[in-house]
Amino acid sequence: MFLTNVWPRQTLPPLLLSTVTAATGVTVLAWATYNETLPVVYGMMALTGYGIGMSFSPGTLHGLAYFPELKETIQCIVTFAVPLGGTVGLTLMATVFNSKGGLGGNDARAGIMWAFVAVTPILWGSVVATTFLGNVWIRPLLDGGHDVVHGAWFWSLCTGKKLQKERIVRRNHDDS
Repeated sequence: MFLTNVWPRQTLPPLLLSTVTAATGVTVLAWATYNETLPVVYGMMALTGYGIGMSFSPGTLHGLAYFPELKETIQCIVTFAVPLGGTVGLTLMATVFNSKGGLGGNDARAGIMWAFVAVTPILWGSVVATTFLGNVWIRPLLDGGHDVVHGAWFWSLCTGKKLQKERIVRRNHDDS
């Protein structure tokens, strides 16, 4: 909330931070479960939960900024995608756990570790995908709009390429 409402009032930095945080948490969680370091397990579970939860608001704001006339569609997609992603991830982890855990769960520790390892590439893939998004500058409410950049904003910062900002002004339903 701070990153989108106070500073820097953008959507890409919190999205990138959240994906990196979640991916790092799950990566270290795989190691920590195998080595049975309980304090690290608790810390990485909290870090992963923070990263996943932190992406909800900026992700929705990002979509709404690019497609302001599709509010209901974006909300529907987000409402559908969150449980679907959880279901796919849990199914993948359960399948790997049952496969690697051995018959009767003889090696449950290895099964849990491999289950986390199985979802790690998906999370790091989301980090890479996030770097190819544009960015949105959220203006104060009284200002009545926001600026968007089409193109890979993160990579434009790295390469020094200049991208054009486009100003989008909110319309009231009465104006249409």
